[in-house]
Amino acid sequence: MSNRAQRFPADFPVVLRRGPNMFSATICNISTGGACLIGVGDMGKGDTMVIDYTMGQTRATVTWTAGKMAGIKFDDILTDTGVQCIRASKKLAG
Repeated sequence: MSNRAQRFPADFPVVLRRGPNMFSATICNISTGGACLIGVGDMGKGDTMVIDYTMGQTRATVTWTAGKMAGIKFDDILTDTGVQCIRASKKLAG
């Protein structure tokens, strides 16, 4: 049995900051411990970043990449409320 936190679908735009560089991406699924991003550029396993989003920011590390997708692990676990806010914003935006 996996200890992986439950993942939820999302469609949430974010800004990734790596040093002085900023990139746009979209969270396509999220859990309290991490997320899958789409639309990422040149990232590799182990790269670190700050993710800026409407409610704040969090640091994360890339755990895998595939083309323009990347899996990330948050340095600090998000609250269930934080995850639900990100999930709900798709409904508010649409």
